[in-house]
Amino acid sequence: MNKKVTAADVAAHVGVSRSAVSRAFTAGASVHPKKRAKILAAAKELSYQPNFFARTLSTPVSRQRSNLVAILISDFSNPYQSYLFEQLSTALQQSGKQPMLLNVKQAEDMDAAILRLSGYQVDGVIAVMGSLPATSFNQCLKLSLPLVTLGRADERGLIPSVQTDNLTAGRLAAQHFVSQGLTELGFVAGRADGQASLERYQGFKEALTEHGIPAPLLLEAGRYTYAAGYALAARELTSLRQLAGVFCASDALAMGLMDCCRGHADLAIPKQLKVIGCDDVPQAAWQGYQLSTVAQPVEQMVAQVLLLLQRMWDGDQRICSMNRLAPSLIIRQT
Repeated sequence: MNKKVTAADVAAHVGVSRSAVSRAFTAGASVHPKKRAKILAAAKELSYQPNFFARTLSTPVSRQRSNLVAILISDFSNPYQSYLFEQLSTALQQSGKQPMLLNVKQAEDMDAAILRLSGYQVDGVIAVMGSLPATSFNQCLKLSLPLVTLGRADERGLIPSVQTDNLTAGRLAAQHFVSQGLTELGFVAGRADGQASLERYQGFKEALTEHGIPAPLLLEAGRYTYAAGYALAARELTSLRQLAGVFCASDALAMGLMDCCRGHADLAIPKQLKVIGCDDVPQAAWQGYQLSTVAQPVEQMVAQVLLLLQRMWDGDQRICSMNRLAPSLIIRQT
């Protein structure tokens, strides 16, 4: 019962050679389709899985691939980060890659994460930079590996990035409020140095100005989390009561703000205050929130990240350093 199943066990079960088992698990290897299917079925029955590290070591250096892709991510208290990791890891697995999570909680943890990565033969790295400062880019460059960032762009163009067109996100929120005849508006910001938050505010403000509406009241939450949104609403209730609508830099901020307004201040949403979030995390559609939001095109972003990594692995020179994808407005009940 406790004996580890080996390739030899699978070979004996099917009646083939060990090399045939190895070829069945190797992409592009020569093995008859019916034989491959029979071997894979037997492997599933016996709960056999090849040792990817051992296979890498036995492969000539010129063709070595571990199929490991590291994902550097931080701030799992923001549901968007968890949602993004789920989508990235699923897409990687579907493309035959093995995701490896490194939870970088603070900017100073980046060096430690890079040191840990040096102990693995990873093929590439995806760094989710939205909750990390811009200085983290210099640390990422130490990786000397195929690398793509999400959530924040390297303005120098040294590292290819994929992100939402945040200016458009802000404009979409503003245009919807304007269409509702609202003029007293506010913006709840995330990180003070957060590129996404700054750009969403800029697009929001510019679109309002174009319609002759005063600049929105800027409310600083400091983070993108639910707790930050709740705390901001608790200390800014007087200001919120004077607004007709508020655009939040993330869904988590919007949901925290909504819960505080409803439970702590008896401020009705959307009757007294209309709210728009940004991200479209799964929780935004929950019955208790039904949050109107500007959706990030997560599936397209993930596909673009994998495309860029594949081009780097193939030595393709068609690598765009700045990849911005269009968001969309989702109208629910807030």
